Amino acid sequence: MEPTAPPIWPRMKRAMKLDTKLYEEVEHDPFANRQGLLIIAIVSIAQAVGRGLERGIVGETVGNILVTSFFGFLETIIGLAIWSYILYFIGTRLFRGVATMQEVWRCTSFARSPGIFFIIPFFGFLVNIWILVAYLIGARTALDISTGRTLIAALISAIPFLLMQGLLVEFFLRPILGV
Repeated sequence: MEPTAPPIWPRMKRAMKLDTKLYEEVEHDPFANRQGLLIIAIVSIAQAVGRGLERGIVGETVGNILVTSFFGFLETIIGLAIWSYILYFIGTRLFRGVATMQEVWRCTSFARSPGIFFIIPFFGFLVNIWILVAYLIGARTALDISTGRTLIAALISAIPFLLMQGLLVEFFLRPILGV
């Protein structure tokens, strides 16, 4: 019989509880690659719905809501892949962490688990803080480096993600939405 991964929801709950043992577990579980991708998809959808609800509450048109939600979904999927790769590169090359790209991906994708709460309008700021803490725990676990080095690596690797967000808003969303 072929081995299977443990169920995803209990793992996501453990990730949300910032359970360091969970991050060690998924770091070494190749089955968690698919689960990590599923988490990113779930969180991206929750974020798109939450942003849409926020826009609806403040009275934006359905067209603006759909465009914002679609671009938010794409930004999250693409941005997190880039952020994870750059974190891996900086963590292993600059800070001499010991990890594979897949280990960093698994740990940081599970760190996005609190993002299911993005579906709650106007709660995003708190969710982002929660995710950042989980991300640091996941990155530190995957890279096997100190908390300080993890923080620096995470901040440096976030710069391209933040630039991408700014460019997306400036060159795509503003012209489309007319703001």
